[in-house]
Amino acid sequence: MRLSGPSPVPFPVALALNVAGGLLLSLAFPPAELWPLAFVALIPLLWSLRGAGPARGAVLGLVFGVAFFGATLYWIFLFGALAWFALTALSATSIGLVGAVGPSLLRDGRSIRSAIAFASLWTAIDWIRGLFPLGGFTWGSIGISQVDDRPLLPLATVAGVWGITFVVVAVNVLLFQAVAGNPIAWVRRAGLAVVAIALVLVPIAMPFSEPNGGSLDVAVVQVDVRPPPNTSAVQEDLLVARKNITLHRSLAGSSPRPDLVLWGEGSLDPAASSDPATMASVQEAIAQVGAPTAVGAVMNDPDGRQRTSELVFGKDGSRVDRYDKVHLVPFGEYVPWRSRIDWISATRQIPVDRAPGTSLHTVGAPGLPPFGTPICYENSFPALPRAFVRDGATFLVVPVNNASYGFTAASDQHLQMSRMRAVETGRWVVDAAVSGVSAFIDTHGRVLARTGLFQPGILRAAIRTSTATTGYVRWGDWLPILALIVVGISFLAPRRRPHPHPPSGPLPASPRTLVVLPTFNERDTIERVIAGVLERPEHPDLIVVDDSSPDGTAELVRPIAAQDDRVRLLERPSRSGLASAYLDGFTMALREGYDLAVEMDSDLSHDPSELSRLLDAARQHDLTVGSRYVAGGSVTNWSRARVALSRGANAYARFMLGLPIHDATSGYRVYRRALLQELLRTPLSSSGYVFQIELVMRSDRGGFDVGEVPITFREREHGESKISRSIVAEALWMVTRWGLSARLGRGPAA
Repeated sequence: MRLSGPSPVPFPVALALNVAGGLLLSLAFPPAELWPLAFVALIPLLWSLRGAGPARGAVLGLVFGVAFFGATLYWIFLFGALAWFALTALSATSIGLVGAVGPSLLRDGRSIRSAIAFASLWTAIDWIRGLFPLGGFTWGSIGISQVDDRPLLPLATVAGVWGITFVVVAVNVLLFQAVAGNPIAWVRRAGLAVVAIALVLVPIAMPFSEPNGGSLDVAVVQVDVRPPPNTSAVQEDLLVARKNITLHRSLAGSSPRPDLVLWGEGSLDPAASSDPATMASVQEAIAQVGAPTAVGAVMNDPDGRQRTSELVFGKDGSRVDRYDKVHLVPFGEYVPWRSRIDWISATRQIPVDRAPGTSLHTVGAPGLPPFGTPICYENSFPALPRAFVRDGATFLVVPVNNASYGFTAASDQHLQMSRMRAVETGRWVVDAAVSGVSAFIDTHGRVLARTGLFQPGILRAAIRTSTATTGYVRWGDWLPILALIVVGISFLAPRRRPHPHPPSGPLPASPRTLVVLPTFNERDTIERVIAGVLERPEHPDLIVVDDSSPDGTAELVRPIAAQDDRVRLLERPSRSGLASAYLDGFTMALREGYDLAVEMDSDLSHDPSELSRLLDAARQHDLTVGSRYVAGGSVTNWSRARVALSRGANAYARFMLGLPIHDATSGYRVYRRALLQELLRTPLSSSGYVFQIELVMRSDRGGFDVGEVPITFREREHGESKISRSIVAEALWMVTRWGLSARLGRGPAA
């Protein structure tokens, strides 16, 4: 599979692919619940990301996300198109981020590594989406769709929903690479398919958590909250309370008496919970049945604030405990930035900003073990039910009020989350919905009893308490944190070298060689350097490229060039630059048919006697670099600090650019003609000393063979070094830019 290059999927086709993929993924969730589709629904996104840069990838991911979340969250339309669009767009940005970064993690020929990296990216971003902004939003997490996937589901006991999400995404990548990649051996295709299947099936060997506590008989009271026409808000609150009271009284005299009775969220809304007569009737009904009861209520508290609460009454009707919801629904239970956006009429649908609770804790009643009550929306966040269990909850009660969403799939989607929470925490979960869906869910995530929507009645079943601890309860969100680390490592890891360039062929027995010697104020050393080069048995020619040296370097070279036709002098304007000096020399080498071109300093830091070793290695390598940092190489007359700085700079370049050598900054090197022709096809993007790194990078990225031979570098004894802080800063910046661009499929390092 090739995910970078000049031929991406045409943009209109890519858009269509992502609309189709997003809609396909939505079918894995209620109301369709075709959960196996999740294992292939990302393939259109993966296909369209081939050749995509960050901007294109972000747009394609956003389109996929809008199609997916828009279809999955269709029920938000009941609150207006603005609400639906805002939530859909915000959620879709997470997949837009996947699209922007994802292509940089998909590597040619590295199917397993690509699957791990891309799945880690999706999982990490999905986790972050559940945290930010405004406390996050988790609806549409891919892992939730797999609550009926019995082989894979046990993984949630250790890794939570994030483990399920990771596997589903990884399977998509593996199947895509097996089916839609470049032609590869059928054995490899089959192997990728086997790995994908194994990821789904292996977790079946993991046990679900089994409860180790006693049994409790629990009854859920569910009513039809739909009011008659023209009913005021106060009348509606009182009517719902009376319906719950009446249905609760029907439990009086039942044998055996339930151990616990549950009312849904919003059973006592503000007008009811603030009415003394109604509250007296509630307590009387509870005492008549004689069973502890947990009631969902909205309380107007003495401090003037309104809170969403779960009230616990003892069997005598007295209130014995209370939990206040800590994670409120933004734009549902409060309006963020109300003073700034009050011009939006929809915000007036939420007239009161409720206050969050101060702490998350279990509740209890005499004769009952402690239990947790994540209220409705809170249950969509894996960390909150886990926190209840860590606080000692032996089972979980989820008070639910989805009445506003009518007969849409919102309630069934919410029920899927409760099923996942049961598996993650190893606790029975009872969904107590004021108007449905109420349900009893065991620790295997199975729904053992449930109601329909707006069907009044009593749902009753026996549950088991437990103090057992699952891996997820013990370790929490370890997987998305690990996924973030994997993404960071995968993104920063050096790019893999492309396929090798065709061999350049053997050199002649006596290749023509041109040594390029840039000079600026090298009068003290240039004659010895020229003499040393001319003494080499390979009989190289040389050209001195002098930038109008004030010390008269050119004056010494002219008579030598006049007497020896192997020596030439090119005089240029003052300080034209090292990179351009070498490029002028390379251009001459190509124009005059030289087989090899040599870079070499003119200050005797490069020993001319070592040139023969480099020229001999040039028969095996397209680019031969004289290295200070391989076995046999050394540096003399440098401080330890300077050696450490040089080694560090080379290590950084090697890491950022994936270079195959240890001394990319060395200026003693030999280029073969075919490589020079390729390098000079496009202009260099650097001009200072960093151009040495750029030439190595381009050679390697072009698929040419780059090798090293040891040299001894001697600090110059005459003149001054041309390296300055600005040159070092430029090199650091350019290497960083190239490295990051390569990871995003851009630039010369890509």
